[in-house]
Amino acid sequence: MTHPETAPVVLVARMQARPGKEQELRDALPALVAATRQEDGCLTYVPHQGLDDPGLLVMHEVWQSEEHLRAHAASDHLRRFAELAETLTVGGIQIERLTELAV
Repeated sequence: MTHPETAPVVLVARMQARPGKEQELRDALPALVAATRQEDGCLTYVPHQGLDDPGLLVMHEVWQSEEHLRAHAASDHLRRFAELAETLTVGGIQIERLTELAV
């Protein structure tokens, strides 16, 4: 079993596009995803779209450590995307931190 201090950091980032802004929000993803996947410590960074709600975008992220996640949070490409998301989403980016259950 992995110790919490050495376990990867898992998060889900949810965004709800404003009506009519779905495509604009999706169009901003490729640059963010490409830059983030180059970051040290990025293990998984995969965008998803809601099947029942195409305006829902969910990013599944796995980071090697809290330090790597903090560096991502401070990155220019994330800051630019977050600023854009403020205008294109309802409520900005909602972050849910997760831990894998050993079952």
